[in-house]
Amino acid sequence: MSLNSLGYKLGKSPIAQSFYVDDAKGIFATKIQLYFKSTFQATADLQLPINIHLRPMRNGMPSDVEIIPGSSVYVDYNFVNTSADATAVTNFTFEEPIFLDGLTDYAIVVYAETPEYEIFLAEIDETVVGSASARVNLNPNTGTVFYSQNGATFTPNQKQDLKFNVVRAKFTTGTGTVRLKNASVPRQLLNRNSIRTFEGDSDVRVHTINHGLQVNDTVSIVGSTAVGGFTANQINGDHTITKIDAGGFEFKINDTADSDEVGGGDNILTTKNIPYSLIWPNMAVMKPTGTAISAGFKGTSGKSFAGVETPYNVDAAFTAINLNKNNIALDRNYVIAADSIADAEIAVGASTAELEMTIGTVDDFVSPVLDLQRSSMTLVDNVIDKQDSAATSGFNVPMNFVPETNAAGGSSAAKHITTVTTLAQSAVGLKVLLTANRPKASNIDLYWRVSTENDLINTVDWTYVAPELSNPSDENTAVFREYEYLIGGKGGQLDAFIKFQLKIVMTSTNSAKVPMIKDLRAIALSV
Repeated sequence: MSLNSLGYKLGKSPIAQSFYVDDAKGIFATKIQLYFKSTFQATADLQLPINIHLRPMRNGMPSDVEIIPGSSVYVDYNFVNTSADATAVTNFTFEEPIFLDGLTDYAIVVYAETPEYEIFLAEIDETVVGSASARVNLNPNTGTVFYSQNGATFTPNQKQDLKFNVVRAKFTTGTGTVRLKNASVPRQLLNRNSIRTFEGDSDVRVHTINHGLQVNDTVSIVGSTAVGGFTANQINGDHTITKIDAGGFEFKINDTADSDEVGGGDNILTTKNIPYSLIWPNMAVMKPTGTAISAGFKGTSGKSFAGVETPYNVDAAFTAINLNKNNIALDRNYVIAADSIADAEIAVGASTAELEMTIGTVDDFVSPVLDLQRSSMTLVDNVIDKQDSAATSGFNVPMNFVPETNAAGGSSAAKHITTVTTLAQSAVGLKVLLTANRPKASNIDLYWRVSTENDLINTVDWTYVAPELSNPSDENTAVFREYEYLIGGKGGQLDAFIKFQLKIVMTSTNSAKVPMIKDLRAIALSV
């Protein structure tokens, strides 16, 4: 490149150089190289770096408001290389490669708070450095130099160009893999006074939702105060879980409580797993032309509250999943286990969730990009069970079973209760219709209650009603069938009522296979 031997002095006013990315696919710039004639002469009290950044071009000018993210680089004065003949290069290396779109103009903006930095540039008709007679007779690139007094408004000089290089990344063609593993699960901070004791009993109940723990897991309690005659030292520490449900877990202490008490304070921390049956990988991915990226998932089995699954089995292989989409096709319950549980149940240091991405390119100019700083995983768990107080296996037996016929409400984990409907005139029956998708592992139970205008409906027990016809189950979540219920028989045989309320209880032995309900309708049958 032909150069102006005079260079250009940088003060508080920046200088910019435009350039054109002529490859249609774009490039990943790794650094900008500039050439300086002089650098800042620092003192003990004053040490000024030099800065560059990249801007898009707008209407033939460097943008006045936009800076390419990640492109700002500072170089200290003592790392600025200088020469009299423009041969010494100074590298401005980006922290990570910067993608620049193909067939697009950009600008390098150079800024310093002192005029002592002097940079080399070429100017048409000026003498070439090191030559007595040779002159610059053409612009060495398709860009131009811009000058600015404020960093926002730029004035072009069509006869000048900086001496610069844009260095790009050169990628290995073919495919490779990136594997991401789960982070450690932190202890869960419980609500205030979440520990309950029972007089004369060794059981300690811990109230916490979404705990993901299983019977025989070892749980660590930290921060509890004394409760029910048990000392803080007795409650805190490691314990073996003896019972679980959707509302918490229990363990035993080698002693008995002297009172029924709820306590523990507001600083209780416990071991926690993360249960889920739906994953949504929120991955910030860029796929330039000629590149590809695919993903696979390998998880660890959990256990539904009413299920018969064996927990803590790691998948043998990766299952293909979609990035940035809802993935429900895993069809079973999974868990990200606390480190202590993974160490005990699987292997020391074992991961319980892994995401593997296969990336590839056919062109060394470009590669897929995964921004880990803007990536995450959304996990969804369905809280559902199937309770039967008389059963010993195959059903969830909660810590405190209450039948769904109870006026105050049953203990089933998944239910929908309608608001109380007050009729304009008395009725003697109800026709209820709903549309639902019901997988084989699940069920839908409808309960009702009615009252006169003067009676308190919330004191009335619930009554179960079976559907008029039995519908088959559907594993296809797009299939919805209509369910019909007749309350009071044909013609209506209930005592006249003015208020009614419905309760839908959803059950399943697999928390990944749950019913979905829409279009609930109720028709009052008059006398």
